Amino acid sequence: MMLNMKFRLALLVVSFAIGLQAQMQMNVQQLADFVRSELALGHHSDKQIAAYVKKLQLTEKLTDKTIIDLEAQGAGPKTAEALKELRDKTANMKPPGHDSTYSPATAPDNTLTTGPATVTLSSKAPPIPPPDSIRQQKMLDLMRQYAMSYTQNLPNFICVQVTRQYVDPNAGDHYRSIGNILAKVSYNEGRERYNVYSVNGQLMETNMEGVPMHGGAISTGEFGSLMREIFEPHSQAEFGWDHWATLRGRRMAVFNYFIDSGHSSWSITYSAAPGDQQRIITAYKGLVYADENTGEITRIKFIAVDIPRSFPVTEATEILDYDAVDISGQQYVVPLVARLYMRADRQSSKNEIEFRNYRKFGTESVIKYDLDPKALAPLPPNKTEEQPATQSASPGQGKTPQPAKPAGQKSGSDSNPWTLPTPPPAPPQ
Repeated sequence: MMLNMKFRLALLVVSFAIGLQAQMQMNVQQLADFVRSELALGHHSDKQIAAYVKKLQLTEKLTDKTIIDLEAQGAGPKTAEALKELRDKTANMKPPGHDSTYSPATAPDNTLTTGPATVTLSSKAPPIPPPDSIRQQKMLDLMRQYAMSYTQNLPNFICVQVTRQYVDPNAGDHYRSIGNILAKVSYNEGRERYNVYSVNGQLMETNMEGVPMHGGAISTGEFGSLMREIFEPHSQAEFGWDHWATLRGRRMAVFNYFIDSGHSSWSITYSAAPGDQQRIITAYKGLVYADENTGEITRIKFIAVDIPRSFPVTEATEILDYDAVDISGQQYVVPLVARLYMRADRQSSKNEIEFRNYRKFGTESVIKYDLDPKALAPLPPNKTEEQPATQSASPGQGKTPQPAKPAGQKSGSDSNPWTLPTPPPAPPQ
C-alpha cells in the first residue's frame, strides 16, 4: 500500500512540472515533443493535454502538416482543436527551418534542437507513424498478389488438425473442456479435405459435419480459401490502415478490412439437433497482418457483423495464424493455429485449432501421426501473441525459426500411420 501511495505522489510532482512548463514559450519542435511524450505516456486525457496546449506561447509558425502528423500519431480531437488555435495565432510568424514531426514518407528526424530544455515524460519509444497513402497502396498490392497466388505455391500435403473445444454455458469467459477432435487434413491440387479419425480419444471415421456435437463449434477452410476470399475482386473489400505490430519477432503492417453480406462467402451454420440446421452468409470485418516488403500474410482476423437478430448465433470471431514450417526439406508458409470464438443461445464456445506434423502428400503408409503429449501441448505465447511495434525494431527483423521436429516421432515406413496421440490435458479451471 505504501508503494502505491509513493507512486501517486510522484505523478502529482510530474503534473506540477507540466503545469510550470505550460507557462513557458516553446518552439514547434518542443511542442511536438511535448505532445508525443504525453501520448506515449498515456497518463493524461485528451482534454487535459488540450488544456496544457492552450496555455503555450509559440515562437514559430505552426503549420497544418504538423497538426496532421500529430493527429496521425494519436492526438485526440480536443488536442487537435487546441493546436489549430495555436496555428491561427502564429499565422504571421516565421515557420521553423525543418519538419518538426515525422513525415510519413521519410525516416524520423532525430536532430537535436537548441533552446530551453523540455520535460520528458516517458521512456517508451514513440509510436511508429503510419505510412503515406502511396506506400499503403504498394503494401496492399503486394498482399493481394501474395494472397491470390498463395495456393499455387503450396505443395500437396497432409497434416494433423488438433481441435480443442471449450464452452461456458453461462455465456462468459469461464471455459471448460468438452473434448478434442483429431482429423487428417489433406490438401491436394487446391482442394481441402477433412477426415476425422478420433473424437475424445475414440476411433471414428467421419467428416467434420459428422462429429457428434455436445455443444461447441466446428470450422473448416483454414487454408488458402479464407485468405483468398478477402482479396478476390468479387468480395469488393474495403481496406484501411490500422497499425504497426510485432508478431513472432517480425514487424507487421496491419490493415483493417470490411466485406458486406452481398459480396461475402463467410457462412455460419447453427444446429440445435440432427436435421435442424440454420445457415446464413454474413458480412464480416477484421485485420490482415503482413510483411511490409513482401506482402507475406501472417495473421487474419475475421469478425462477423450485422448478424440477423433472429439467428441463434450472436457473435463469431476467428483468428488464423500462418508460419513457415518444414515440409520434406523445404520451407512453406502454412496455417499454424486458429482460434474460434462464438456465442449462441446463452452459451460461449471456444476452439483452439493447431496444425501439426505436416507431410508431403503421398502413400499413407509413410505418414506418421504418433505425436506424444508434449507435441500436442498448446503453442507458447510468443507464437500467438502480438507485441507493439517500436522504432527500435527493424522492419522484417528476425526470421521465423524452423520448427523443431515433433518429439516422439518414429521413423521408417513400417510404423502405424494412424496411431492415436494421447489427448492433450484439460485447461486449468
